[in-house]
Amino acid sequence: MVNVEIKGGICGFTTQVYAEDKTGYKASFRLESECPNWKKVDAFLGGKELNMMTELFKDKKTGALNSQVMEVSLKMIPHVSCPVISGILKALEVSVGLALPKDAAIKFIK
Repeated sequence: MVNVEIKGGICGFTTQVYAEDKTGYKASFRLESECPNWKKVDAFLGGKELNMMTELFKDKKTGALNSQVMEVSLKMIPHVSCPVISGILKALEVSVGLALPKDAAIKFIK
């Protein structure tokens, strides 16, 4: 199980992502969030088995992205630059061994 904490920024909301390997490049996630929009995403996708090759990579033949995480998030989240989208995908990627766990950050320099 991979656990990631994401602080949304100026909204002040924190979201926990729990991603679990289901073998064969399949994984699922659950969210605990203070954000009402991310609660909707969790209700729709939380616990659903997802194919990580489809979620994380564009189709080689068509160039299309067929990610359910991206599709559902972009429909339900009014703020498309929310870092939770990336955090979910990164947690899923790490859960199936396609990446190593390493913190990422967005830092504003004054």
